[in-house]
Amino acid sequence: MIPSLLLLSLLVASQVDAKWISEIPNAPSRGFSKLFAIPTWISHIEDYDDDAFNATTIFTVVIIAASTLYALYHIFWVHLPSLPRSRRAIGPFNALILLYLISTFFASFTFSMMNAGRIWAAFGVFHNLFEIALLSHIMLRQKSLLERNFVSVCFVYLLLTMFAVIVLPWPLDALFFKFQGLATDFALSIDLGRLYYHSKGLYKKASVGTLVTTTDDDCESVDDYTRDCDQLVQQLQQQQKELNDDSSKKLKYQVMVAPHSNVAIIYIAAVLHAIGNALVTFTNHFHMWVVFQFIYGISFPMYAYYCIAEPNASRISWYKVDYAKEVLVMVSGITLAGLSIVVGVYNADIHH
Repeated sequence: MIPSLLLLSLLVASQVDAKWISEIPNAPSRGFSKLFAIPTWISHIEDYDDDAFNATTIFTVVIIAASTLYALYHIFWVHLPSLPRSRRAIGPFNALILLYLISTFFASFTFSMMNAGRIWAAFGVFHNLFEIALLSHIMLRQKSLLERNFVSVCFVYLLLTMFAVIVLPWPLDALFFKFQGLATDFALSIDLGRLYYHSKGLYKKASVGTLVTTTDDDCESVDDYTRDCDQLVQQLQQQQKELNDDSSKKLKYQVMVAPHSNVAIIYIAAVLHAIGNALVTFTNHFHMWVVFQFIYGISFPMYAYYCIAEPNASRISWYKVDYAKEVLVMVSGITLAGLSIVVGVYNADIHH
């Protein structure tokens, strides 16, 4: 794989003119970073207000930093030390969300300094990387990503993405980066929605002690579903017993909410993030940029809140993976991203 990439790099470098890598002929004009005076991926923004844009961006960076730091503090300095040493773990899903928050902070912070562009992509690509990692974790049903050689896959993704960003001229580099980012945004929101509705349905069945009837056609999936129901029934019965035995009624304030309620938080956060990214792709109006940036300040603190409310993902019931459905999710994400890009290109008159 690596020798092939090196060979491809040499071939492209020997054939592609450096000026062509800069931008295509008749490319739309683009802005420059005020701090570093480097080209960005942001063209003329309609009704632009510099003060409001900077205020929104800085606010987003500050609130993401504050929520991420508090989540890290609560988990590693409050929650984990309160547990027995044998149970001090947050699980791979929550670990990925924390890494997602950290990478998003660095992407937002560097955006506030240099704006989105080819150089900024070296930071922004990690935001997309951990979205892909979360998607893969849901598909693998909490299996160890290291066992699936996922680290090498991530490294190849970073190499290929940055290679494309470096080689493709403006505005193709921006369109490519926006496309793959939008596709993962949409796919992640869809899969988190599936996880939420699966967990919600399972919790409702467990709440009334309903057992699932097995069939010969789908025995394995029903057995998994029944086992999850039984575990939830036992958890609910234990909680109810503790509440009934507690004369002071203090426990009712300490019982954790249903896991699907916490999954709903990151589901809504993913949907908001995808919508904001799509809106700023549709049109380059200043109002859409404000909405896009402000949504960052809403959705990612929601991810941080999830890590605090659900510090260990062991209570989450993963749906049975159907690879045909996962392919459909990927196709849906790619299609929605492509349509968003087409609408944006049409509105920007790049097609002329």
